[in-house]
Amino acid sequence: MKLWLILGILSYLSFALSTSIDKYMMNLKYGVLRTNTFKMFFDGAILLIIGLIFFELNFTLTLILWSLALGLLYALGGITYFTTLKLKDAGQIIPYLQSSKILLIFIASIIVFNEITKTFNYVGLVLILLGVYLVLSRKSFDIPKLDKAFFFGLLNVIIGTVFALLVKKVLFDVEPINLAIMMYFSTTLILLIYDSIAKRKPLDILRGDKSNIPKIAIAAFFGAIGTFLLYSALSIGDASKVYPIAGLQSVLIFIAATLFLKEKFMWHRMIGTIIVVAGIYLISI
Repeated sequence: MKLWLILGILSYLSFALSTSIDKYMMNLKYGVLRTNTFKMFFDGAILLIIGLIFFELNFTLTLILWSLALGLLYALGGITYFTTLKLKDAGQIIPYLQSSKILLIFIASIIVFNEITKTFNYVGLVLILLGVYLVLSRKSFDIPKLDKAFFFGLLNVIIGTVFALLVKKVLFDVEPINLAIMMYFSTTLILLIYDSIAKRKPLDILRGDKSNIPKIAIAAFFGAIGTFLLYSALSIGDASKVYPIAGLQSVLIFIAATLFLKEKFMWHRMIGTIIVVAGIYLISI
């Protein structure tokens, strides 16, 4: 098995664990913005500690500027994502967001970076898109309406695609650990600025139930490791091959939600899981 594939699979496994904890916290009505802000800070702090111990860190002015751009895109992506979820039921919109993002990143990577693909890779992509949709949807198929939620979702997909391409570009010249650290701290800064401009209440998660902090820290740990592994995979593998592995994250979240969050088991999701695995195999050839 190729190294980029191993790193990609491990990264999305880690993301799935982080997202499952996020889902649990959202079910308990944690504040979305404040939770996400603290999580981004913890992500950066965790990677900074790892970097100081195991790597030689190098933060240049160019890296800082790129990180601010990535942080802005990451923050905008999160804001548009949660805005979409407020306007539309998650079961209706998430399958389209995930599938559309994988498709656009695949196509854009081939065009922008001149990446070489084979027929098997295209077949694998189609299987991943179909599988992701089945895994994430509550019904077999549900056509979205052209409403406000749809356009916010489309904006989220575009932002996510630009973010993914920019990450790949920066990784041509920057070590993954350096980029990941700066990106998370930049995102934290931008979210804090957004929170202040929006004239919300001060970040009060530390004033409330301090038992929230360990959950956020654990989610941040898996998220940080996932980002580092993903960036490492992108630094040695093609974006058109690495990013579609994101379909595996949807599968793992489905399994975790069924086993631990006691969500209802649905056969079409199980079928989607098998299809995603087959697609990942074909896209890795």
